[in-house]
Amino acid sequence: MTGLQELRTRRLILRPIAMADAEAMIELGGKDFEVARWMTSFAWPYEEGSAEAFLKTVVGKDPLKTEAVFAITLGGVFIGIAAVEAPGDLDNLADHPTLGYWIGRPFQGHGYASEAVEAVIEWAFAAHGTEALAARAYEENFRSRGLLRKLGFKPYSMTERFSRALDRKVSNVVVRLARADFEARKAAA
Repeated sequence: MTGLQELRTRRLILRPIAMADAEAMIELGGKDFEVARWMTSFAWPYEEGSAEAFLKTVVGKDPLKTEAVFAITLGGVFIGIAAVEAPGDLDNLADHPTLGYWIGRPFQGHGYASEAVEAVIEWAFAAHGTEALAARAYEENFRSRGLLRKLGFKPYSMTERFSRALDRKVSNVVVRLARADFEARKAAA
């Protein structure tokens, strides 16, 4: 498999991220501290060229070997990102692909994150053929942790990561979602 297909949900289209998404990424995420503060990789203040540098590492690359990054769009408008990093991101779950996501502030609170993330989870289980996925969220990021819990992720461990935006190490809760739990929850819905 060498590319990403488009994923569709009730309200959203998740398409492969493109170089043309750089400006929207910068405006919604890179230049908004309330988004950047929850991301370990975002610098604060925004560093010119960092969105483009990131995009060069994923656009056109094998999404199963690097990172599958989907632009979350609503009516054609970029509203955030959902991604699955190839196994190896987390030391204690090194064989698990790792889920990540963010939604621009104007689009938060409408259920778009859970809708997008659920589609990406389904894609990840099929594409990676894995029995479990991992994710991590800052310990104090109660909204993100709540979303992951709602989708069936269970606490697994704690880790620390350096936050560029906060310029310090931050405690992260590592969570794990078993394929069987995901499928059971979907069947019950």
